[in-house]
Amino acid sequence: MHSPYSSIRVAVVGAGIGRAHVEGYLAAGAQVATICDLSPDKAQALAQKWNIEPHIESDFAAVLADDSIDAISLCTPNSLHAPMAIAAMHAGKHVLCEKPLALNAENAQSIADCALETGRVCMVSHVLRFRDDTLELKRRAAEIGDIYYGRTMARRQNGIPKWGGWFTQQRLSGGGPLIDTGVHILDLAWWLAGCPAPVSASGVAYAKFGPQQRHLGAGGAENLSGTFDVEDLAAGLVRFENGLSLHFEASWAINANGDERFCHLHGTNGALLWDDAPKFVGEDGTVEALTQGAGSAWRREMEHFLSCVQSGATPNPDAAQGVMMMRMLDALYLSAREGREVAV
Repeated sequence: MHSPYSSIRVAVVGAGIGRAHVEGYLAAGAQVATICDLSPDKAQALAQKWNIEPHIESDFAAVLADDSIDAISLCTPNSLHAPMAIAAMHAGKHVLCEKPLALNAENAQSIADCALETGRVCMVSHVLRFRDDTLELKRRAAEIGDIYYGRTMARRQNGIPKWGGWFTQQRLSGGGPLIDTGVHILDLAWWLAGCPAPVSASGVAYAKFGPQQRHLGAGGAENLSGTFDVEDLAAGLVRFENGLSLHFEASWAINANGDERFCHLHGTNGALLWDDAPKFVGEDGTVEALTQGAGSAWRREMEHFLSCVQSGATPNPDAAQGVMMMRMLDALYLSAREGREVAV
């Protein structure tokens, strides 16, 4: 079957979460022309998994210099998002950047400014927005009236990722579970609620297990002589100008009864409940279980990005939304450090 995106040549930079990007692009019918990773063996293994023969590259500068590349997926450590995205757009490439957009709001704003300056498409990868079940909840969000309160959780009981690697180093990641998994669920709640403007944030952060090398994830430790200087649990509240309050918890390590992930939004006429069994709750208490699941979320996300590349349309989420999310995260971290509610 012919794809409208078959002429678009994409480079995927980073063969970690880049695995999912490659899958999505191939399902959308685009050309994965290059896979770039510091480890050529890892890039080659990813190509072989999908039985494709892209150019294997370890030098990002070479990717930028390749005029045949139309778009780049950035699947690199957070600290590299801003310099790589800016360099890519100045080189004429459109950019799909993995969440979070940058280490902080200042760096994120520099990306958004560059997108406006160069006229390139710059989209943030928030794949939860592209699931079948979340899209159905979004379609029905107006039915629950004024959405005034939400609770979200992204809890891992034993999930510290690759201890001593870039995930656990503040200068490379920008933080721990809040900026890693929490940003997914906070963005989902914000998007379902209509992306109102944030006003203030109050947060707390703890590092009770990471410094002791406890509660490591399935990948174990990358470098046991390395650094852990981020939180392993964050929680807090964000207030918005329309009266909405979002409460969240994000953890890599906690003594609890297993992992848990949900996004529950409550309105004056009902509720949107996204969890292991998503459902719509009416004002009369009637519960309607959704039949949709994840679906082909990665394919749908890549199709949206590729469509924007073709048309020049503004993607959703664009860099401006990425900046706003980073402002919320920055405010939550500042609040946790200073022990007070802060303006966003």
